[in-house]
Amino acid sequence: MKKTYDVAIVGGGPVGLATSILLSMHNIDHLLFERHPSTSIHPKACGLNQRTIEVFRQMGIEKDFLELRAPSEISGRTAWYTSLGPEGKEIVSRDAWGGGQYTEKYAKASPCPYVVAPQIRFEPILRHKASELNPNCLQFGSEVVDVKELDGSTELTVRRNEHLSSVQARYCIVADGGRSFTDKLKIGWEGERDLVAMIAVHFRAPISCHHPDPRNFITWFVNPALGGSIGTGYIYHLGPYPTRPETEEWLFACALNPEDPRKFDRKYVLQRLRNTLQISELPIEVLSFSHWHINAVTASTYRSRPHDGRIFLVGDAAHRIPPYGGLGLNTGVQDAYNLVWKLAFALQSTCVRPLGSFNRLLDSYTTERKPIAQRVARSGLQNVRSHAAVIDKAIGILPGNTKEQNIAAVESFLNAETEQADLAKCRALHEAQEILDCEFNALGTEAGWFYPSLDLAQEGLQSRHDGQIGPDGDFDTLDYHPSTIPGHHLPHAWISARGKTISTRDLQVTGQFLLIGGTPGLWDEIVEQVPGLVQVQAITETYPCDDHSDVWLDAHGTWAKVRGVSATGAVLVRPDGIVCWRGSDASALDHHEGQAPSLWFRNLIEESLMLKH
Repeated sequence: MKKTYDVAIVGGGPVGLATSILLSMHNIDHLLFERHPSTSIHPKACGLNQRTIEVFRQMGIEKDFLELRAPSEISGRTAWYTSLGPEGKEIVSRDAWGGGQYTEKYAKASPCPYVVAPQIRFEPILRHKASELNPNCLQFGSEVVDVKELDGSTELTVRRNEHLSSVQARYCIVADGGRSFTDKLKIGWEGERDLVAMIAVHFRAPISCHHPDPRNFITWFVNPALGGSIGTGYIYHLGPYPTRPETEEWLFACALNPEDPRKFDRKYVLQRLRNTLQISELPIEVLSFSHWHINAVTASTYRSRPHDGRIFLVGDAAHRIPPYGGLGLNTGVQDAYNLVWKLAFALQSTCVRPLGSFNRLLDSYTTERKPIAQRVARSGLQNVRSHAAVIDKAIGILPGNTKEQNIAAVESFLNAETEQADLAKCRALHEAQEILDCEFNALGTEAGWFYPSLDLAQEGLQSRHDGQIGPDGDFDTLDYHPSTIPGHHLPHAWISARGKTISTRDLQVTGQFLLIGGTPGLWDEIVEQVPGLVQVQAITETYPCDDHSDVWLDAHGTWAKVRGVSATGAVLVRPDGIVCWRGSDASALDHHEGQAPSLWFRNLIEESLMLKH
C-alpha cells in the first residue's frame, strides 16, 4: 500500500524550505518537491526584517544568517546619484533599515536585527537545515505538474527525469512562487498586475573602487535621459563578504522604457547597465539576467476550498508584492509560520477531536494573513510610485516635459547658484525623504502588523491598538507600538535568570501555548488541566528567581511597561508568538459563569484553537 504523507510542499525556494523546517520542528512527516536541481542561482530578495529573523531564531539558524549578512557599516544606508561616472553627482543619501539614526528604535522592537543578505547566499542555509531535520524530504529536480484533491487527501503528479509518479499527502502547501498552481486551482487574483516590465542583471565588477560612498547598500540612479529613477535603475551589492574588488558581485535592475526592445540578450543588458553607471572601461562580467513584472496582487483565498480544502498557498503563490520595501519574502516566511502550527494541531493535537474540528482554525489562515499581504502590497506599490512621483519631481523631472527640458531642470537643480535656490533644493529633498520613510524607515509595517480578528473583546478600539492605528484610522507604518492586545505579537523585553539573559520571545516552545504571569505559582494548578499544550512562565520585577526554573527577572522594568495586565494577571500566547488572550487581574481565577477555573482555562485553549464558537 502506498504511503500517505502528512504534507507535501510544492516549491523549494526560501518559503518552501522554511515551511519544511517548521514542519520538521513539529514532527510532521512531509516531502518537498522543487523543479530546479538546487537552490537559486539568480539574486532576488536581500532584506530580512526582524519578524522573519525571529522565525529563523526559533529554527536555530539566526547565527548562520548573522555570519553571512552584509556588514553593518555597508547595510544601513541608501543614496541617489545621477551616475557613478566622472560627471555623476550625489542627489541625496540617508539611513535605512535600522541603520544609523534608527539603530536604537529597531533594537527596542526585537531581540533580532534587520539583516541584509542576498538570497543566493542564505538559501543554502535553509536547505541545509531542512535536510538536517529531515534527510529524505527534499526532492530537488522533481517538478510537480498536477495537484488534485481527493476525499481526505491530495494527490501530486511528479515528473523526475521524464518519468511520472504520484504521491499522496493529507495536505499540500503550494510555495511555487506563483508560477502556476494558484491559477490551476482556479483561485483568482486581486489587485494590480504587470505594472512595470523590469530587467535584473547579476554581475561581477569592482564597483566599490568607483563609488563615492561605498557605505550605501542600495544605490538608486536618476538620469532624465534614461527616463528618470525607475528607468535608470538601481544596484545593490551581493557579497561575498568580506568584499574584495576582484570578487564583488552586484544586482542591477531597471524598468524597460518604451523604446527598449521587448526581447533582449546579454549584449543589450550589459549596455543598459553601462548607460546607467557611466563608468568607462569598467570590467563587467554578466553572470545572469532575467525579465519580470512588478505586481501588487493577492490570491482571493489562501485555501483551496473554505472549511475543508486541503491545499494551501504560501509566499508568492498567495501574493505578489512589489520589491520596493523588501516585504515579499518576509511576508511569505511569516505565512508559513502562521500556517504550520495550525496544521500541526489539526494533524497531531492531543485534544480528542476529529480532524474536521480544526477546519475553523485552518480557515483562519486566510482570515489572518490575507489582510497583511494586501497592506504590504499597497505599501510596496506606493513605494514604487514614490520614486518617480517624489524623487523625480523634487529634482525637476516632470512627465509633461521633453527629455531636454528634464535634463535642463535637473542640471539647474543640482547646480544651485544662489542661497535661495540651495535652500529650496534642501527643502524639496527633505520633503521627498519624509515620504520615502514608508520604504526605508518602515518599522511599523515590518514589525507592527497584527490580527484584528483575535481581538474578540475589541480592546483595541479605545486605545487604537495601543497606538498602532493613528487618530485618522490609518496604520502607523513608521513606528512599532508593542501591545498585548489579542492579535498582537508578544512584545520583546530582556529578562534574566540563572546567569543568562533572554528575550520574552525566546520563551516560546514549538507547538505550545505560553502563559506569562507576574506572580509565581498563581496559574500552575489550572494549567495542569491541559498537559503538554501550555507552559507557564512568570516574569517579576523583584522576585529572587535563581531557584525557580519558570521565573524570570524583569531587571529593566520593560515587561512591566508593555504587558498590559497587573502582576496577578496573565498573557496567553499562541505557538506563533501571537497573543490570544489576556486577563487584567486575578478575577479570571474565580469561577467563571459557574465553571471551575481549570475547566474555564481548558475552554479558553479550545476557543483559541477555534474548536468552540
